[in-house]
Amino acid sequence: MGELEEQIKNIAREQGAALVGIASHKRLSDAPPSGDPCYLLSSTRSIISFTIPFDRVKLRDFFSKKDWLSWSIDKKENTQNLYMISDYIVEFLKGKGFEACVVDVNCTYRPEPGAKDITEMVDMYPDFSHRYGAVAAGVGRLGWSGNIITPQYGSAVHLGTVLTSAKFESDPLLEENPCDQCKMCVASCPVEMMHKEETVEVTIAGITETIALKRSNNCCWIGCSGYHGLSPNKKWSNWSPYRLNTPFSEDNMNVDELCNRIRKLDPEINSADLNLYTNYREPFFDPDYLTYSVCGNCANVCWENRKDRIENRKLLAKSGFVVLKANGERAAVHDENDIVEVDTPFHARVTMLKREYEAALNGKIPIEVNNVYHLWDKKVLRELKKSSSSSV
Repeated sequence: MGELEEQIKNIAREQGAALVGIASHKRLSDAPPSGDPCYLLSSTRSIISFTIPFDRVKLRDFFSKKDWLSWSIDKKENTQNLYMISDYIVEFLKGKGFEACVVDVNCTYRPEPGAKDITEMVDMYPDFSHRYGAVAAGVGRLGWSGNIITPQYGSAVHLGTVLTSAKFESDPLLEENPCDQCKMCVASCPVEMMHKEETVEVTIAGITETIALKRSNNCCWIGCSGYHGLSPNKKWSNWSPYRLNTPFSEDNMNVDELCNRIRKLDPEINSADLNLYTNYREPFFDPDYLTYSVCGNCANVCWENRKDRIENRKLLAKSGFVVLKANGERAAVHDENDIVEVDTPFHARVTMLKREYEAALNGKIPIEVNNVYHLWDKKVLRELKKSSSSSV
């Protein structure tokens, strides 16, 4: 390993990265299209991949429904740190006379023919795949879910990448895949994104990974964006209180159509304020911005120890259903009979506590909208407040 490579790794570690790897761009010559770094930086000769693990205590509280916001805050802080690590590395490389650029942490996609914006996309291929870069740099391998999996932290990590024109020596590839196909990722997904048995192959850096056949990327969007949170067995949910109005289709085209219809109505996407889908970076450095995180289960349940993965899945299965409260908070309940489903403008129903909903509708308890974290929740509660005023 050369001196410059070691300096770069030290910069990343000093700023909080737990794992750092470097790879030549040639290692990605056999990768899928989103593994081509030259799309983003035409002069790319090397990639630098790094990870920050998520806080385990906060994740367990997130799985068990004890606490929603702590892990969301952890995710926000990790995202800030990934950008800062990237900035330090880019500044260092540019100071040495090389070209370099930051790869956005998430939600920056390549244009698609016929799609004017995110509300009409289907494939949602990133500018550059952090996962493919991490495999090429020896940081991890692809697990059954298709997420990166590392020997040290499993898949419960946040990835960052820097591309550069500097020609560096590649780190060794990770020879053994840490994934033992326990498939807790499959059991933890409320929208059944990954198939339990059927597979596809992905080749990166000469390594052919066998991973689960996945549904449309819009299927994942529906679950992780909170459009639908109820598990297939209807015994638990992620942190979303919303449920689709219609049964979840097995046809990808139907899923794509539904997701795009909802996205066109989604105030989080169409807001003129801070918007992840027009500038992913900026909101994370706004002190008032809350990262809206309701899922990510497929990656986050996957820790390096199989026993822990099984325990994480059990916590989810026993965690109950999330409801939207009249004060704007979200909470978990365990009895479906305590829940009422209320229509919304978003092709989904919101679950609320039955007794609280009736009391709010009759003006017996206040409805709060000022401290609501999500724009869907705010709109739903405003409509409930109007109904309450007209019925009193």
